[in-house]
This record gives sequence, structure tokens and C-alpha cells, in this order.
Amino acid sequence: MSRIDGATRIYAIIGDPIAQARSPVIYNSRLAEAGRNAVLVPWHAKPPEFEAAIGGLMRTSNVDGIIVTYPYKQNALRFADSIGIRSQQVGATNAMRREADGRWLADMFDGIGCVRAIAASGRQIAGARVWLIGAGGAGSAIAFALADAGVAGLYVTDILPERAGSLALSVSSAYSACRVAAEPAPLDRIDILINATLVGLADGDVTPIEADRIPAGMTVVDIVPRKSDTPLLALAKSCGARTVAGGDMVEGQVGAVLDFFAHAG
Repeated sequence: MSRIDGATRIYAIIGDPIAQARSPVIYNSRLAEAGRNAVLVPWHAKPPEFEAAIGGLMRTSNVDGIIVTYPYKQNALRFADSIGIRSQQVGATNAMRREADGRWLADMFDGIGCVRAIAASGRQIAGARVWLIGAGGAGSAIAFALADAGVAGLYVTDILPERAGSLALSVSSAYSACRVAAEPAPLDRIDILINATLVGLADGDVTPIEADRIPAGMTVVDIVPRKSDTPLLALAKSCGARTVAGGDMVEGQVGAVLDFFAHAG
């Protein structure tokens, strides 16, 4: 990390919990490499204090950007003055920046990060068949990004079936070439399995699917932050499948988010 002085620009990552976040380590390394006098700091806000916390950050003159993580990606969107196309699609944000006129622009990069991480693992995305578990803010961003990247089929499930159905309808309306269904997929008929929930973060969690084997040719993605050994990833590795962890997804979107922040006012 470069020296912090009175001119240092501040970025914050806000969430609850926040101790598991890898973003400060990853982003601060990139900022130092680029010679930017800026730092990303963790900002822990409990739900009752979230509105006051994000409002205070947005009114602090040397705060140029905010990364938003669980559970605030949807709630944070209402504080933005303008909204980018990806945030419009998913109804959530994971990055906000201050514009030159002091207004705040929100956008969403989770989908970009996931697609880039999968591609970096060696899996071809165009034409792939995907089962996405989780239709919240991150899951929605991933669904749209996958459809935009040319997946042939997308199965979406969620603990709230109506949320999965709504996401499936939105994605299929925007990308007619992609077959989207709000239902689980047989494991032997998909190429990529993605866990976009926090199942696997807590000690004692099990896998988000009822299976004791995974096809060796599958790519398994688990977006749970700071863990490369979730029960799902452990199962995938034991079966010889290719794996992509939450940290890989963070790495995948760093460049895009830093470019976004670089245009802050």
C-alpha cells in the first residue's frame, strides 16, 4: 500500500459482515501498483445503521467511491442519483462513484467478475448450459452477464421461487436467444454450476444441492467470499471438476471497478 497522507482519496466497502471481505487486500495492491494515492477501507454497518452509514460516506468530500456487498446491494441503489444499465437490469449495485458535480452514479460489476473468472479458468461460456442457484443482487447480475456472454441455457433457482421466476422472465425478455427456466437442472445436463448464495460461509453449512457426486467435466463456481474450500467446492474438487472461488470473482471485476472509480469527480 502506498503512503497515506492528507490528499489520499478514500474508497469504502460497506457490508455486514465485512471481516471476510478480500477486496481491501486485492484493491489496495492494485492501487499501489498503479501509483494512485487512494485506499480502500472496510466499513462495517449493521442494518439499523446502514442508512446513516452510507449517507455519511456519500457526504464525505474525500470519499470517491463505495463498493457495496452483502446484504445491501439492492438497498443501496435508492441512494444513487443516476443508475448504470447493469444496475437497471438487476435492481442492485455493488459500486458507486462520486461524479464531478457531486452526484452519485451506481452500477453493477458482479456479473462481469463472474464471467471473467469462469473464462480465466478455461471454460468456454458461449453455448454453455448453466444452473444458477440464487436470484438476489449478485445472482441477478451474474444471470444477465451470462446471457450477454452467450450461454445457451440458464436454469435459475432460489429459496424464494417467485424471485427465481421473476429473474428468469427478465433475462429471457432481454436475451431471447438464451433459454431460461426457473427450475433446477439435472447435473448431467449442465456445464457450469454457480452458487450465488451465502450457503457455505458459516461453519457447518452443507452444499446448496442434494448430491454426493458432480460430473468431472463440470465447472463449479461458488461466490462465497474469502473461501476456496466451501462444501460445494470441496465436493467438486473431490470429483475432479474445475472450480472457481469467490476470490476469483472479486479478482475478475477489479479492473472494471477501478476503471469505473478512475472517472470519479
